[in-house]
Amino acid sequence: MRRKSTGKRLRFEVFKRDHFTCQYCGAQPPEIVLVVDHIVAVASGGETTIENLLSACESCNQGKADRAMSQRAIRPDADLLYLETQQEIAELQRYQQAKADLDREIARVVDLLQDDWVVLSGLDWTPTAGTIRQLLGKYSPEVVEQAMADVAVKVGSGYLPTRGHRWIGYLYKVAETIARENEYEIEA
Repeated sequence: MRRKSTGKRLRFEVFKRDHFTCQYCGAQPPEIVLVVDHIVAVASGGETTIENLLSACESCNQGKADRAMSQRAIRPDADLLYLETQQEIAELQRYQQAKADLDREIARVVDLLQDDWVVLSGLDWTPTAGTIRQLLGKYSPEVVEQAMADVAVKVGSGYLPTRGHRWIGYLYKVAETIARENEYEIEA
C-alpha cells in the first residue's frame, strides 16, 4: 500500500490533540523532536487518519518500527506524577522525623541508664553510649536497665574487675539471661 503524506495540518492536529507529548514515553519538546506515528502500521494496512496517528518522539518511533501497538499508550499525567512525588517526599520526611525522635529518645534512655550506673556503682565512669545502644538494639529497655543495675553493683563493689573489660561480656550475659527468664515468665 502506498503511504499517504500526513501533511502539516494533520500533524499539527495530532500534536495538539496529544498535548505535544510523546504518547509512549511522555517526553516533550524541546528535549525531543516529535513525529507522527501510525498506531497500525501502513505496512499492516493502517491508514493515515487522525484516529490511527499519535505523537511520538523520534526515539520511540524508531524503536517501535512497524510493529502494531495493541492500544494507544497513555501519556503520563503530570499532576498525578507530581502528587506521587509529593507523597513520597512526605513519607520520607515523616520517616526522617520519626528517626530523629527515636534517636533523641534513645539518647535520653542512654543518659538515664548511665546516671543510674554512676549511682549504683559509686564509680565516676559508665559503660559507653555505644555499648548501651548495642544492648538496646538487642534487648528491651527494661532488660537493659535490670542487667546494668545488677552489673553496676558488682563492678562498684569490686566483685567484677574492671581491668580488661571482662565486665562487658558479663553485662551481655546477664541481659541475655534476664531476657530468657522474661520470655519464660510470659509463656507460663
